[in-house]
Formats: sequence, structure tokens, C-alpha cells
Amino acid sequence: MSTRSLSGKSFTFESLLRLIMLLFVAVYLIPILFSLSTSFKSQAEFYRNIWGLPKEFKFDNYTKAFTTGRIGDYFINSVIIAALSLVLIQICSLLMGYALARLQIPGANIILMALLAIQVLPTESEIVPLYIIFTRMGLFKIPYWGIILAYVGWSVPGTSIIMKNFFDTIPAELMESARLDGCGELRTMVQIILPLMKSAMATCFVFNFNFVWGELMWAQIATALTNRGIPLTIGLLSFRGIYGTQWPMLSAAICIVMIPLFAAFLFTQKYFVAGLTAGGVKG
Repeated sequence: MSTRSLSGKSFTFESLLRLIMLLFVAVYLIPILFSLSTSFKSQAEFYRNIWGLPKEFKFDNYTKAFTTGRIGDYFINSVIIAALSLVLIQICSLLMGYALARLQIPGANIILMALLAIQVLPTESEIVPLYIIFTRMGLFKIPYWGIILAYVGWSVPGTSIIMKNFFDTIPAELMESARLDGCGELRTMVQIILPLMKSAMATCFVFNFNFVWGELMWAQIATALTNRGIPLTIGLLSFRGIYGTQWPMLSAAICIVMIPLFAAFLFTQKYFVAGLTAGGVKG
């Protein structure tokens, strides 16, 4: 086979990959751009020209989303749920990952396989037993905690595996030196190991924040019988009325929901990319 034909096939394959990547980008960007455009329209203009750009930008849709739609209250609830969930997930996962990687626990491989098995299970299969347990424990009567504990339980296994893998990349000699200097296990982890774990923690933070901030199914179940602690994902459903949906206000609320996700990735982008590429090159 000639070099020319090989280069032609390589060019075709690269072109196909680029086309597929562009399609994926379009799938993600089109709904975002559509929501952004709709958020500046009036209800009448939306139905008159759904796909067109707004002729007159109506910024009051965002104001109405906060006042009439109570997005401000739902936003605070989501911030509380996300902050507490992420702190608990990071702490539990760091401790578990460190123990599995460095403390030589008997049966550590069995525990690791159990975490993998739990991670593979679909979330839907755990909802019914989890709902029964939380109902009997009365956790749904306490604002936020019925949602937070479920998010922590679902996120800790996968996050612990990621943390364990990053702990394995840290030289054992570094930890031995810390022990010789009189550092205990907790002090070694906090003062020596954690500064080296910024990329791993940022990677886990972005993935977990994306899940916690946008989860809908369990949040709807956990707040079905209460008006307290309702997060943004459930609050968006309030824009769907009996006689129709306020699409411009709903789109404005969706844009407000997306802002923290973009901000989280923007501020952790450096460490996030480093965490994804860590271990890709040896030496």
C-alpha cells in the first residue's frame, strides 16, 4: 500500500473524528444557546418566532424568575445542599482513599471491589429501599438532609476510588520521611499529601458538583411532601402552569442554574485538566 493512500485514509479518519466532535459540541451548545436566546424574549415573541433571535431584549425575565418564580429561594437551597454534600463527599472520600492506599488494611482489595460494584449499580435500583429507610428514620422531615445523605452515599464510592488511585501515585518515600519527622497519619495526610492532591480534588469536585447541582429524580422524591429545602431543579417545575408554560422565564431560570456550573469549571479548570491527564505519561 502506497504512502499516498495511507495518508488519504488517515486524513479521512481524522476528518470523520472532527465531524463527530463537532456534532457532540452542537448537541451540547444548541440547547444552551436556545435557552439564552429565549430568556430575552417575551412570551408572545417566543411563540411568534421560536428559533429567531430576540428583537427586543427583555432583561426583566431574570427579575421575574427571582421574584415571581422564587428562583432566589431555590438557589439558596441548592447552594446549601451542594456545599454540605461536597464537603462531606470530599472528607469521606479522602479518608477512605488514603486508608485503602496507604494503611495496609486487611481485605482492602475486597473493599475496593465492593466500591466498584456499588458504583456500577444504577441509581434507580437503590431509590425504593433508600426511600423506605429514610422514611422510617424520619430524615425527610429534616430540611436538606434527606437529599444530602443520599448524594453523599452515591458519590463517595466512585470518588474514593479516584482518590485511592491518586494516593497510589504519591511516592511512599515521601510519607516515610514525614513519619520519621514525627508526623502521625492524619498530620501526614493534611500537611504533606493534600497539597499534592489539588488536581484530584478539583476533578472530583467538578464531577460531583455537576451531579449534585443538576440531580432531579431523588430531589423530587425527597421534597414531595414538604415545601422546605426545595432545590433549583425542582423549582424550575413551578414555571409549568395549568394553562401553559412561561418559556422565557423558564429559560432565564435555566441560565441562572447554569452559571454556577460554568463558574465552578472556570475556577478549577487548571487543576481539573491536570487531574484528567495525570498518570498519562510515565517517568
